[in-house]
Amino acid sequence: MLSYFISINKKVKLIMKNIAILGRPNVGKSTLFNRLVGRRKSIVDSTAGVTRDISVEKIYIDGIEFNIFDTGGLLDTSEDILNEKVREKTLKTATEESDILLFLVDAHQSHPDDRHFINAIRKTNKPIILVINKIDADSHNQLINEFYSLGIKEMIGISAEHNNGIDDLKEKILNIYKSHNKNNLKKEFKKETKKIIENSENKNLEEIEKENKINIAIVGKPNAGKSTLLNTLIGKERSIVSNIAGTTRDPIDETFDFNGDTICLIDTAGIRKKKNVNSDIEYYSVNRAIKSIEASDVCILMLDVFEGLTEQDKTIANLIIERKKGIVIAANKWDIREKGITWNDYQNYMKETFPVLNYVFYAKVSATRKKDAEKLLSLAIRVAKTRKQKFETHSLTETFVRATREYTITAGGNPFKIFYATQTGINPPAFAIFCNHPQKLNSHYKRYLENKFREIFDFRGTPIILNFKKRSKKES
Repeated sequence: MLSYFISINKKVKLIMKNIAILGRPNVGKSTLFNRLVGRRKSIVDSTAGVTRDISVEKIYIDGIEFNIFDTGGLLDTSEDILNEKVREKTLKTATEESDILLFLVDAHQSHPDDRHFINAIRKTNKPIILVINKIDADSHNQLINEFYSLGIKEMIGISAEHNNGIDDLKEKILNIYKSHNKNNLKKEFKKETKKIIENSENKNLEEIEKENKINIAIVGKPNAGKSTLLNTLIGKERSIVSNIAGTTRDPIDETFDFNGDTICLIDTAGIRKKKNVNSDIEYYSVNRAIKSIEASDVCILMLDVFEGLTEQDKTIANLIIERKKGIVIAANKWDIREKGITWNDYQNYMKETFPVLNYVFYAKVSATRKKDAEKLLSLAIRVAKTRKQKFETHSLTETFVRATREYTITAGGNPFKIFYATQTGINPPAFAIFCNHPQKLNSHYKRYLENKFREIFDFRGTPIILNFKKRSKKES
């Protein structure tokens, strides 16, 4: 059944696939989002306004794929510019991107703004389910009666925290979906059934996507231009852009096709020094940014050309290096740099200041320019594909043997000798080099071999792992 719906949905372009969770702050939107997704994707905290950007995840209900949107809390009026942006973004998502609206209220705290916002989203003529959250006990069921006056036909009481009523909510969503797509489903059923059965032994869609997708994390200090870059690449305001440090909290990811490749682009929270992290929310935001690095293939490190390479930039770079991820350095705001600074000057400055990154690509960008952003993305994709290359043992051995002939050293009184080399892993690339005296190799010679290897096989932009091992007697 799962593979059937996946195939049908892709061919027929069925509607009612995007679900937005709306409501005032602290009614439990992120908790419900995490419950439906099946993992802790959005940060949950009692502080109002934790969620700012729109988080999107795929979920499956009875084998049918939906996109679920977690939105920022709706405030009727606010003098805070950031809160205004959050409200505008949320209502835009409801109006332009969503098909089914879940309006969440707190069973214990009815509020006049609930009616105000329901009247606003009613004008979209989209199906609305009034979700009354925090029905944590049977005695709370009577609280539902207070919300009939809001005039929403589809109502349901749940406890997102305790997983009560979630299956009934899914059933309501499914009924709305099926009622709008009944004709399309019938039309395609006979046509596709045979084909689906024939392909039933194939891997499921999630596995295929995981294998083929290139995961790229955009990282850097606060206000380095990360969110602007994401928005420029996807052509819409997915992340809220503000000059207020810490605007982005949850990692924001967007999957799209770029020149034939499936890209998952992740905008992360700005990573600051621990002593400057002044709240639990920011702590979790930074922690998730680090986890996004760990989940990525390649990281785009955004730098502000006006600040140079700061100690915090080095710290972030080291986080990437330690996790063996690919890296591309983006020199943002290059278009408004100080006059007289050439690109060669900047690259030389970077290499002298932080020589550990001499193997990476550097890109001069303005995050607002589509052309610059796409060139940067192309570099990141190139690095990602480099990390997944596979080489035959013969060609690897030949390369290393040639390198030792060009530059000979002695180890243990005898000439250092490589017998053969073989690849042991990809993403990151890893190799085992079998030789006579691995324990006596100095760091200088190891670096020479690594650089030679990079030069011949074009391993620019990614760490590589070279494990020097002594050949066993069986292999001798």
